[in-house]
Amino acid sequence: MRAIGVILIIITIISCASTLPPAEPSVRMMKKADTIILALSDSPSQAYQSFETHLGNQEFTVIRSNKKPLTLETRHKKFDPTILKVFGSYAMKVNATIKDSTLHITGTLASGTQVENAGGKKSPVKDGWNKLVQLAKEFSHQQIYYSRN
Repeated sequence: MRAIGVILIIITIISCASTLPPAEPSVRMMKKADTIILALSDSPSQAYQSFETHLGNQEFTVIRSNKKPLTLETRHKKFDPTILKVFGSYAMKVNATIKDSTLHITGTLASGTQVENAGGKKSPVKDGWNKLVQLAKEFSHQQIYYSRN
């Protein structure tokens, strides 16, 4: 009985140690980053309109847009299979919020899983993250930061 208690304590400690705390924005991409922050040179309203157009150009359909606060949400866009070009097709939506002079971008898979810098190279979570980073880098910005919530 004592051995089971010790094992449960060890498992609890290991599981707590493996979760990473939130991280302040950094120009270096961190493990499990889940938010991309772009420092903008345009006014918030101009950046909002430009990013909505940028999403459309990347074949994302905006389904929800609010001018107060400046937020955008897209429909889930389906991506081709990632594993052996047969398995692993997935759908991802993009959420964006403009705060002051920064654009915060996150992604969510159709399963509800947050897209982040984690998982295997061919996993939908990691592949979705790579697509989100590419989407952000192609948009006009001054500096790119990564954050973990």
